[in-house]
Amino acid sequence: MAFRLGNFSIDEIIEGTAENFDGQILYSLDQLSSASIEITSESTDITDKNGNVVRTIYKSKQGTFNATNAFLHPQIMNAASGSSIQKASSLAPIDMPKILILPAGADETTLTGIKADTTPEVIGIFGAGANSERLTASASAASFSGDTGTFKWDSDNSKITVPAAASDAPLNYLIQYERAVESGIKLVNTVDAFPDTVKLTLYCSYVDPCDDQLKACYVVLPSFQASPETTISLNSDEQEMDFNGSIQVDYCATSPALYYIYIPDEAAVKVGE
Repeated sequence: MAFRLGNFSIDEIIEGTAENFDGQILYSLDQLSSASIEITSESTDITDKNGNVVRTIYKSKQGTFNATNAFLHPQIMNAASGSSIQKASSLAPIDMPKILILPAGADETTLTGIKADTTPEVIGIFGAGANSERLTASASAASFSGDTGTFKWDSDNSKITVPAAASDAPLNYLIQYERAVESGIKLVNTVDAFPDTVKLTLYCSYVDPCDDQLKACYVVLPSFQASPETTISLNSDEQEMDFNGSIQVDYCATSPALYYIYIPDEAAVKVGE
C-alpha cells in the first residue's frame, strides 16, 4: 500500500542540530518547544480608479523561526551572542572570579589558583547582613575592631586567615579574588560579534489521526541566523530561554527555498526507546 498522508499534527521536536555549510554539526537542541515558522510577504495592490483591489502582486517572502528552550544552554547562548565558547585547560587556563565565605575564626585557608602578585579583597558580614569596611592585608596577624580590621595574608603560599569571632565583629568574611582555572568554560557576549548563519535540522514526531503510531518528520531550515536579541533568566523559576531567528533564502539551491519538510514513512524514535 502506498504511503498517504492527509491531516496530521506535530507532536514534538525530538532533536535538532545546527551545522555549518561544510556539514559539520556545531551543536544539538533537545529541549525545544513551542516552535513555529512564520512566513510573511511583501505585496503591491493594483487598484482601479475607485481604489478597488484588482490584483495583489506578491514580491518577496520572509521567514522567522521562534522556539523556547526549556533550559539555559551554553551552545544556544553562544549562538545568540555570536562568540565562541572558551574552554579552559592546563595549557590555556581561564581567569575567573572566586568568592569564598569563611566564618570568623576559620582555620588558615589556601586560595587555590589565585593569580600571582595579587591580593584578595576581604569584607566582613555582620549578623544582620551589614558589611564592614574593606579589610587590609597583614603579614603578621588578623584582627577586627570597630568597623574595620586586617586579615593575615601569606602571599608566598596563598594562605589567608580571617579575624577571630567576637561579640562586636562580623560573623563571616567574604573573600574575592581572581584565579586561573584549568577546567571550565567562558561565555562572552561582545558588542561587535553577531550570530553566524547555519543549517538547522529538526527531527520531529507527528500524529496521523488514522494511525496511533508516532511517525517521524524532518524540518530543515537551510539558512538560519539566530537572533542576537535574547533574554537569559537568572531565576530558578524561569529557566527557559528564547531561540529565535530569521529564515534566509537558500539562494544557491535550484529553487531558492526558505524551508523543507521531509516526511518519510517511518516511526519516530525517541531517546531511550
